[in-house]
Parts: sequence; structure tokens; C-alpha cells
Amino acid sequence: MSVTTAVSPSAEAKSTKRKRDEELAELEVDINAAEPPSKKALRKAKRSKTAQEDAVEDSAPRSKAVKPHSNGNKETDPLTNQQRSGFGIWIGNLSFLTTKEDLMTFITSDADHPITKDEVTRLNMPSGPMKNGKPQNKGFAYIDFASQTALNHALELSEKLLAGRRVLIKDAKSFEGRPASKEQVASGKAPSRKVFVGNLSFDTTTEMLEEHFGVCGVIQKTQVATFEDSGKCKGYAWVEFEQLSSAQAAMRGWVEQGTSTNDKQSKRRVWLKQMNGRQLRMEFAEDSQTRYSKRFGKEAKKIGGQEGDGAEEGQEPITEVNDQADSAPSARVKRDSTNKPRRRNGPYEEETVKKLTGAITEGTGKKVVFD
Repeated sequence: MSVTTAVSPSAEAKSTKRKRDEELAELEVDINAAEPPSKKALRKAKRSKTAQEDAVEDSAPRSKAVKPHSNGNKETDPLTNQQRSGFGIWIGNLSFLTTKEDLMTFITSDADHPITKDEVTRLNMPSGPMKNGKPQNKGFAYIDFASQTALNHALELSEKLLAGRRVLIKDAKSFEGRPASKEQVASGKAPSRKVFVGNLSFDTTTEMLEEHFGVCGVIQKTQVATFEDSGKCKGYAWVEFEQLSSAQAAMRGWVEQGTSTNDKQSKRRVWLKQMNGRQLRMEFAEDSQTRYSKRFGKEAKKIGGQEGDGAEEGQEPITEVNDQADSAPSARVKRDSTNKPRRRNGPYEEETVKKLTGAITEGTGKKVVFD
């Protein structure tokens, strides 16, 4: 008995679609065609094109746009006058919708600190991205004035309301409040010719450090902290350069090397933050004179009425153990009612200190038996 199964047209069409089409179009390749440029070559060409355009813009005379209502008179229209002066301000915390006309009205409408439009020689408000089809600024602007009096009047307008926001006005030549440099922020110390290098390998030597940091400049001294028994590196060292710029280049983490000729210029960056596959920890170190004055000079911290030898607050002063004095019974050790020596100021007893330091201990007549 035969059984016939009906196959729907849709299922039959699906089965044919799943099969790979054997009749594929042949791919033609032109062997003599030029090799297409790589992504790196395209980026390089784009950078060179941008540099050439910038050079052309710098060399060409800049044409100042004149608004129709200004009639070409730059003195009566300070919004288009781009003459920089020595009396400038920076104004921030602006609303993104503030225009140059709004800012000019804010500057010249204060009765207590009068500033005329003729005294404004330049108003530069960088434009930001468009939002909802409306132009926006970046939240700050630069304004130049013709005299110091106008500049002082403009500084008095700081913290005044403009479009519901209290603006911040600062002198363009005043660097008060500016954050420190990246090297100083990263290390937390003032720049110096001496650099501390940490997270080194135990196999690091002086020659390896001088070869690694020699690209920054002439090295005056290299000091590697080593173990007393093996002589290997403890994992940190100090590198002192002859020039401060060399130490700053080392803290920056890279140095450019190469040669430049009339035809071409080839330079490469040498990275200094890694050595033997380890990420180095670097910071500016104090010079020897500053360190010495802090430890032994007038700035040395006094602990317990005595000058601390490099000790910090909260630590007990270090006292040396005299072997000859400890060989005899010490009359200075106070004993309590149980005839046991009291603890000194430190965390250890007198006998424990002698054993740890290798000094001669007094015999007690007791015999120690181990099971």
C-alpha cells in the first residue's frame, strides 16, 4: 500500500530557497589595477590636507564680515570689530541661547559701571552645535576693551544675572585659580630634576635605567634601592637629570626622536611609562638639600622634645642599643610588684628589644626545655 504526501507550493518554494544557487556570477579582478590606499594612508592624507588648509588660511588676509546695518564702520559696530587689545576679559556661565547682542547689552547697560559701545574693541563668542534649528554658543566669550577703566568696570559685573544665570568674569591676563600642570597634579609635588621611579622589576640595574631614561637628557645620578643580602633591586629607584626639562619629559611619559631634512621629516615617539613589561609609577622627588633640611634642619619635626631622625608624627623615636651598657644589670628598668620589667614607651619589652637587635641579654638562671 503506497502513501502519498501532498506538498504545499509554499513549502516547495522554501525548500528551493534554502538550496544554494549554483549559478553564481563570476567575480572579475583586475590584476594590473593600483592597490587601494589603507586606512592609515587615508588618515595621513587627511591630516596633511588639513594642515595645508590651515597654512593657507593663516597666510591669506582675513576679511572681516560687515553687517548690513553697520555701513562698513567698524568703530560704530563693535560686534564685527576683531581688534585685540591688552585689556580683555573672559566671561563664562552663559546660557547657550545668549547672542552677541544680548551680551553687548549686558555689558553696556549697567549704570553703576558705565561702558560705552565705542570702548568695546572685540567680542568673540565661539559658536556651538545647532539645536532644534537654532544657533548656540559654547557658554563663554571673550571681550576686549580700549582702556583699563572699562576693563575694571567689566570685572565689577561678575556674578550679575544674564538670562537667569550669574555670569563669571575674569581678567584674560590673570592666571589666578588656574589648575596646576599635569606633571604636578600627577605627582602632587613641585617639579624638580629628581624623579622617583617605582614598580620596577627585581632584576633592574642602574645601566638599564640609564639606557631607558637616557633619551630624555643627560642623567647626573641614578640611585637604585637594593637588598643587602642579594644586591637586587627593591622595586624602586631615583633618577636625577642635569636639566629640569629632561625630568619633565620623563614625567610626561614620551619623547620624540627623529631627523628632519628639507625633503622629509621622520619622527617617532619613545614611551617611558613601561619598562620590561611593567607599568612604572613615577613622581617628582625632593632634591637632596630640601630633604636634608626637612630631616635635620630647622624644619625637622620634634617628637617628645627631641628632633626626629626622619620620623613621622605618631611614631616612637628610634633609640640605639649599647651592647656594653646592656651586658650589666640595668638600674633604669623599673619593675612592678610582680618583679617583672614594665613595658617601655614602645610596643615591646626590654628583653624582646635586645633579642631582636642582637644585643647581649642578661642570664635569668632559667632552663628552657623543649618537648
